[in-house]
Amino acid sequence: MTNKVIYKGLELTTLKGCKYYNVVEGCVCSIVDDPTHSVLTLTYTPGSSSWTLSELLGIPRLGRDQEMEPTYGPVRFQEVTVSLGGMVLRKMTADTHIIHIVIVSDSESRVVQNYEGTTIVVSLEDSKNPDFVEFVFYSGGLVYLKPVGPKPKCWTFANYPRIIIGNKNLVLSSENQEVYSLRRRYDDYVIRATDYLDQFLGEVRRILDGYGLELVRLNKETTLKKTSHVVYNITQTPTRELHPGRDELDSRVISYKLPIDFYLRATDMPMFFDFKSKYINVNLLTNLTEFKTGDRYGKRWTAAVKWGSITEDFNHLYQLDDNSNFSFQCQFRCELHFYEAFDTRYKFLEEIVYNIKSDNHDIVQEEAVPRTRPNA
Repeated sequence: MTNKVIYKGLELTTLKGCKYYNVVEGCVCSIVDDPTHSVLTLTYTPGSSSWTLSELLGIPRLGRDQEMEPTYGPVRFQEVTVSLGGMVLRKMTADTHIIHIVIVSDSESRVVQNYEGTTIVVSLEDSKNPDFVEFVFYSGGLVYLKPVGPKPKCWTFANYPRIIIGNKNLVLSSENQEVYSLRRRYDDYVIRATDYLDQFLGEVRRILDGYGLELVRLNKETTLKKTSHVVYNITQTPTRELHPGRDELDSRVISYKLPIDFYLRATDMPMFFDFKSKYINVNLLTNLTEFKTGDRYGKRWTAAVKWGSITEDFNHLYQLDDNSNFSFQCQFRCELHFYEAFDTRYKFLEEIVYNIKSDNHDIVQEEAVPRTRPNA
């Protein structure tokens, strides 16, 4: 019976049926396969590495050079497996091994392997290609994982963002077919300032439409359909409202405020003064003190609105607006108070990108099989 394990990059194999392996520090480098005690013992001298032991003792070596460490006693040869929807893979390393499998839209398919983990990036085109499944798992390219058992039928790739294989067998399945992007992302938020702003402007537009006013952004007055209107202007980006100390708040959530200026331009004097009275008496716009906005996962977040005072009578203007209409004009301001939240569900993509770009990998496979299956 042959037992095998990869320890610090060294492929330790017993041909005499030993059930245990032991790595110890000693005076002389040696490897002894002892069936009497059923222990395969590797002895190394202080300062030895996997490369030096491989050259000295003829042990097959995989990957980069690693410093040797003792096992602190015999360790049983184990066959730890992980089942991914029926695809059973055996972990060959003695230490913990991490698997990443992800379907992407902006990268070629590739397999990156080192002693700590195996990263399989699958292009959208290859994710449904049975020949690519054969290439990845059964071409002999996998070093630290080996397929065992019967070959699954009609197996297709799904996302397994991060699987940690320790010393216990795992049985997993995934129906996650989301297609990710590995390039730099600018929308890794559960909810953003623009989500709140769009919702708020929609609420204000609905209120003003019911009153008979049109809401328009500054410098867009030429698109107006009504002579009486309200112009809004955002003069700055959101500013951070709270500056918490370390560990005081969740670092993923940040409190912001955003000031918005409004300009009322009404050609009708009764409407102009009625708007002012209702604004001051909290009957129009100022009664909108909070609203809810949905995030990317459907959860509702509440934002607060703080309205400022309207300009006094002696500041009211009667002059030409940008459409050459004489109108009564005044201005007012509000502040939005809300939370932005980063989406940590995509944190694993940073680890995958690091694994691909890092020099700390042993094997990279980038050549895929033909996209179409050959004719029988």
